[in-house]
Amino acid sequence: MTSALPGSSRAGYRWAACAASVTGREHRHRGLGCDDAYSFGITGDFVVAAVADGAGSVTGTSAWGAYIACRAVLDNALRPDFVDHYRHCAPNEAEGLIHWLFESALERVTRQAALMDLDSGLLATTLSVGVTDYQRAVFGQVGDGVIAAECDGMVETLLIERKDGYANTTSFLQSDHALDHHLRTTLRTGVTAFALSTDGMLYKITDVASGQAYEPFFLDSWQHVRAGASADKFGELLNTIEDDQTGDDKTMVLVATVPTGPQSSDMPPESIRDHSIPPSNLAAETTTVPIAPMHRHRRRTWFESARRS
Repeated sequence: MTSALPGSSRAGYRWAACAASVTGREHRHRGLGCDDAYSFGITGDFVVAAVADGAGSVTGTSAWGAYIACRAVLDNALRPDFVDHYRHCAPNEAEGLIHWLFESALERVTRQAALMDLDSGLLATTLSVGVTDYQRAVFGQVGDGVIAAECDGMVETLLIERKDGYANTTSFLQSDHALDHHLRTTLRTGVTAFALSTDGMLYKITDVASGQAYEPFFLDSWQHVRAGASADKFGELLNTIEDDQTGDDKTMVLVATVPTGPQSSDMPPESIRDHSIPPSNLAAETTTVPIAPMHRHRRRTWFESARRS
């Protein structure tokens, strides 16, 4: 878990972020580890964040799917060409870039499964992603995570998954045609804060019936980030949330703008990146999967299409 307050600013603001991931009560009782993962990165006015929740039906191996998916999003979104294109592309291309991040995450998780000699379904994971600069934010999601954003002073929950069957079912990155049928994206302007969470705190931070955000939680959380709250303290808070009806792992990334003094405007932008620790139940040599060059993707991606248009 970590927090960050990089020193980049624009118009008197900079981004701050805080993240934590804790093992749920039920996993602890069963002697299991955490299947959730997160990542975030800040470079200048650009922020990327991701959270993922490995499928409970394949606990242990799914933790690797969550970890690799978040690392893939972080690595690809912080590529200088990606950041530059995001800053200058049209709104419809911005949503296409999110699609490319999910496609690349799926490819990398699939290659990780092959390295581990496992079926990719054993690494099944949800994935929620947020990308923003000071002008606009784009969010994408596969599965039942929680995305909340502060837009023009209002708090709203985005991309709520509508359940067609049982309440405890969801889609995963590896589900059939997930990127065609289950990937939801949205673009927002005026975003001054956002949060990504796995579903472990669903009953505490949203109205389950409507999916709407419990505003006091998010407003207080973003205020703590703006005040420079410690990620360790945030992790302790997550650990104290027990009466959540799930006993599930809990993972959240908080991002918010922070006012700065006028002297900050001339400071060079800093870059920071962080992610949850890799799962510890399998061999360490499987932690890293090389990033394939763009031209080796199995088909032309949204990102390549956007760059060529």
